[in-house]
Amino acid sequence: MGAMSGSVALGKNGSRSVGRVCVLLSGGLDSAALLEHYLRRGYRVKPVYAAGGLRWEKAELYWTRRLLRRLGSSRLESLAILPVEQRGLLGAGHWALAGRVPGARAAWTAVYIEGRNFLLLSRAGMLAAREGIGRVALAVLKGNPFRDARPVFFRAMERSLAAALGRRVRVEAPFRRLEKRELIRRHPGLPFALTFSCIRPDGLRHCGRCSKCGERRLAFRGAGAPDPTEYRR
Repeated sequence: MGAMSGSVALGKNGSRSVGRVCVLLSGGLDSAALLEHYLRRGYRVKPVYAAGGLRWEKAELYWTRRLLRRLGSSRLESLAILPVEQRGLLGAGHWALAGRVPGARAAWTAVYIEGRNFLLLSRAGMLAAREGIGRVALAVLKGNPFRDARPVFFRAMERSLAAALGRRVRVEAPFRRLEKRELIRRHPGLPFALTFSCIRPDGLRHCGRCSKCGERRLAFRGAGAPDPTEYRR
């Protein structure tokens, strides 16, 4: 796969890096835009994928790897896959494992996974501290109603990481005031066809019926951009 445009590969400072950042990357369009956000600004980016045994992870990892190959930046480091096991915490009948998946019109709260950002930031913060990386970023969007997506929680996580690990790691959520449709408009060069946002995948394809597929369709429509996604339905 070829590299993306020079604006992504070089960033503001040409080939010079302005630091390193761990980006929590799920393979969805939000975290793909986050990856580009930091590459544009000259950072060396360490993509981090959290593997918790959830039903969509095989498809997510497939598309995540394809996306990273396409980006092709010299400042994009190798993918770190961190085990963040959640099966025992969620219970066998949880929708993220085997139960009924919320449909396209379900409320945002229907897809809440308790404490997920706490687990993700704990593990990514440990990796960052070990490698001397001073920032961890995640793609929280405007309207996210959950307690572990608030600035007060992020500041508390920074204090906890510093107390536990003896190093300061900033937690950043630069898209907190943006909607998904705005990300699509702001990142027109991203290969959105290589992103994946489904919680009930049909093999490696979007099912077209779950709440995340519904959000994705609405976002492209709201952005006035063509949706390159192959949906099963």
